[in-house]
Amino acid sequence: MMSSSYVPLKSLRFLFIEDLSYCRQLPGGLCQLPYLEFIKINRAPAIKRVGPEFMQSYHQHSPRPSQMVVAFPRLHKMELIGMVEWEEWEWEEQVQAFPVLRLLMLKQCKLKCLPPGLASQARALNKIIIHNVQGLISIENFPSLVELDLDGNLDLERITNLPRLQRLTIEDCQKLKMLDGVPALERLILADEDMKTLPEYMGGINPRHLELYCSLALLTSIAAGQSDPEWDKFNHVKHVKAYASEGDNRKKWYVLYTADPYNLETNVSRSFMSRATSAAW
Repeated sequence: MMSSSYVPLKSLRFLFIEDLSYCRQLPGGLCQLPYLEFIKINRAPAIKRVGPEFMQSYHQHSPRPSQMVVAFPRLHKMELIGMVEWEEWEWEEQVQAFPVLRLLMLKQCKLKCLPPGLASQARALNKIIIHNVQGLISIENFPSLVELDLDGNLDLERITNLPRLQRLTIEDCQKLKMLDGVPALERLILADEDMKTLPEYMGGINPRHLELYCSLALLTSIAAGQSDPEWDKFNHVKHVKAYASEGDNRKKWYVLYTADPYNLETNVSRSFMSRATSAAW
């Protein structure tokens, strides 16, 4: 794959690679394919590190920076899935690559941090999907990001400085304590069926829409409206839809809230709320 004289791949647009059982690094030379638009790598359990060789043209000697060819010049979508031992992605801030990348998906790995080059160079990146990534503590400083989808990232603690972020989904990220620097946030989906209180960061953000999937105990507190301590965490949100499950019905119990004009609807009865409050005490 590194030599087009043996394998003429220069017109390749879509590349899917699966089950790299013994491969210890991603193939070199991919960055030199001028028309490559989409890469999907699925199940590469032996890879622990993605280094400079992934953008090899930037690590070859060049007399003048102007002669360097941008790596992955037309790639707009990349999915890296099932690289279960992957811990390190080396991409320095000044290394230019992925200028038109719009979607990045990372699933099932151990990546400890997102590389500096991703935030500084992938300036068209507007959607990131991160599911079941162990060890990742923070997501921050992505100026172009519009949509962020997170699920099962058990070590994630903070999300900061995403000035254009409009849509955010957070599911089963129990350690997340800081959500800050998201002034454009329009829609927040927050899902954790064991959640018993709303996170403190809710008071510092102002999405127009909140969709919440939580425990029945928390939903009961929300249903109590202004008489409950949880009220101050969400009453400034213009539209709230909150749900608790029963069996296979994820939306069995609900609270629907509108700030202006004020309206609060629920199918959680007052007697149920009273029993729940008594049990809590």
